[in-house]
Amino acid sequence: MEDYQHGYFETGGCRLHFVEAGAGPLLILYHGFPMFWFSFYPQIEALKTQFRVVAIDGPGVNLSSKPANIELYKLENLALQIDELAQHLHGDEPFYLVGHDWGGALVWAYAQHYPHRLHKVVAINAPPANQLIELLASNSEQQRRSSYMWSMREGELHTSMTENGAARVWERAYAPFRGRPHYTKEHDEIMRIGLAQPGAIDGGINWYRANIPPLGGITDADFWPSRDAKTDVPALLIWGEKDQTFIPQFIDDLHRYATQLSVEILPGVGHTPMLEVPEITNKTLSDFLSA
Repeated sequence: MEDYQHGYFETGGCRLHFVEAGAGPLLILYHGFPMFWFSFYPQIEALKTQFRVVAIDGPGVNLSSKPANIELYKLENLALQIDELAQHLHGDEPFYLVGHDWGGALVWAYAQHYPHRLHKVVAINAPPANQLIELLASNSEQQRRSSYMWSMREGELHTSMTENGAARVWERAYAPFRGRPHYTKEHDEIMRIGLAQPGAIDGGINWYRANIPPLGGITDADFWPSRDAKTDVPALLIWGEKDQTFIPQFIDDLHRYATQLSVEILPGVGHTPMLEVPEITNKTLSDFLSA
């Protein structure tokens, strides 16, 4: 990682930490929960020969600032942060955007609101944010799968996730990758340190506090950019079919939210393809982004 550069960017009340490597067209990577920039390490290594790869720590996470103001975690502000960082790095030139989990829901929303800023967008195991809210309003199975989105905000689950340097989250979230050739003990320790940053897990939970409304109280105001927003940007969903976080039926309706849609289904893969099968994920990304 000697060729990686660490940077910070002040935007909208947040100080974002990011890591970059490589040269070429700008490619921004955005992590999910409970992860940070290093969850994309295999992709940075693979894609830095083609792109200037920038992996962000979202607000509340790892080395980025952890504002107490929940408004700063709302999707429209997260998207604006991406746009201002891209302007800072790349001016008005369009760029490529990839996100996983929460980062995936966010990059869909960014593409819906700022389509002129993108060449292409990729989401890994995530529906668009407005489609997720629709599912939470209408689909009982998605409500069941997403129950953690409310229960971890306070009480026993919140305590168990945030105490002891988030040791429980580290153990559970990263256990599936241990022992794989591409995921070394050094990598595991980097993940542990990132999750143990003071306030990092609660900062990640703030994304849910800001954007996931109470069940039974969802209104049109809870959808961003809007309930029916879609994007015409060339878009790819990479979907590990064993995912238990989101119901796969969302893929059937995804064309309503992305008109130039491709879907790559990975059999036998779970919620984190970029860490479970990095070589397949890297080739899928490279083929789509470079086409």
